[in-house]
Amino acid sequence: MAWRRRIRTRRQQAWGTVVCGTLAAGLLALGVHLGLSAVGRLALTGHPLSMRVTVCDTNGPATNSRYGPTDPGLWCKGYADGHPIRATGFTSSPFPGAPVEVAREPWGSWVPVDQGAWNKAGRALSPLIPLAFAGVFAWWTLINCRDWRNSRRSPTGS
Repeated sequence: MAWRRRIRTRRQQAWGTVVCGTLAAGLLALGVHLGLSAVGRLALTGHPLSMRVTVCDTNGPATNSRYGPTDPGLWCKGYADGHPIRATGFTSSPFPGAPVEVAREPWGSWVPVDQGAWNKAGRALSPLIPLAFAGVFAWWTLINCRDWRNSRRSPTGS
């Protein structure tokens, strides 16, 4: 039997356009979120403060009985310039009394500033991957939308 190309119906083409557009919008939102969190983690807004850690704790258990290890959500309290600060997002618990550099994210939470060169490079480049895929899906959406619109205009269809 000879191989035949399957012709898409208008409904299938419209559905594909909607799915590609939704994926593009979601990936764009993810890229913007990662970019804004990188602004805080790299201390690009304002100036970072040196916080003296007084106490650290976790938000929840380090393991979940059903799904295994989870992110403990480590947060630390301390003082910076005489003001109490609660910073979240630590990967390990700093020593009590040790100075930790923290910065404010655009939505107001305090986070520790990335220190290593690889950490900084990864944080700065992380928004580019979802933004690249968002561009591809947006391009596919525009092409599908144009094809769908043009196929309705031609007298014989496409």
